[in-house]
Amino acid sequence: MLRQNALPPFIHPNQTSTTSEMEALDNCISLVYMMGSGLSGSRKLFWKNVQMECERLCSEAWKLSSWGLLAAMQSVSIYILFRLDEGETEHNDFDSLLLNTVTIIAQNLTRKDIANNYSRERSWRDWLYEESRRRLAVIYRVVNMLVYFDPATMCNLPPDLVLAPLPSKKELWEASDEQSWDLENKRDPAAGNAFGLARSGELVRLGSDSDDEGLVHSAITSVSPLRMAASWEEWCGGMDGFGGLIMLAALLVDPT
Repeated sequence: MLRQNALPPFIHPNQTSTTSEMEALDNCISLVYMMGSGLSGSRKLFWKNVQMECERLCSEAWKLSSWGLLAAMQSVSIYILFRLDEGETEHNDFDSLLLNTVTIIAQNLTRKDIANNYSRERSWRDWLYEESRRRLAVIYRVVNMLVYFDPATMCNLPPDLVLAPLPSKKELWEASDEQSWDLENKRDPAAGNAFGLARSGELVRLGSDSDDEGLVHSAITSVSPLRMAASWEEWCGGMDGFGGLIMLAALLVDPT
């Protein structure tokens, strides 16, 4: 993020704008630039501004749009990653506020009752929103694999899955406009196949995205095997920078 026009692979470049909808994300990017300036006192000022931004989001989350709430969740995830990387210092000692901010935003996002999955008849913007949520959910679940992360208790994945659904392929995510995205959908009918990381450490195919929600939230049973084994090569072959994170997460899984 310290490089101009470079964002983590769970934030789409088309999200950034000067509209009030993306205010939380625009503020976050500005704060990260400030952190990377190397100026004396920039780290202290960064965390002071993060604290004020979290307090603002907690008080204003109820009036944010779905996209505004998504931007807020993405921003707080970046602050949490900075906090984990830095360790506890005199400037960033407000973990309870970070956790409370995630919880409040997530609760308001849920109340928006936005469908978690998409069909090819839906618009590119709808898909982009849902894919962004999918990628962000993976980030928070990986954080929960590293440290105890209280908001993760809000996640209702079945016990046989650790991460699901996994991000969609690179060509869909990096499409610059709706026409490019639609062409990729038509070019590769399997592009919408959803995958998950099982608690055994194996990759499983969940099925087509139109059935994604039901397949994700149904456990694997001998009577109704709703999921099929998949190869890592099959999924990683079309993945962007997110692929390495998922592979590392798989190494953290303890099948016992």
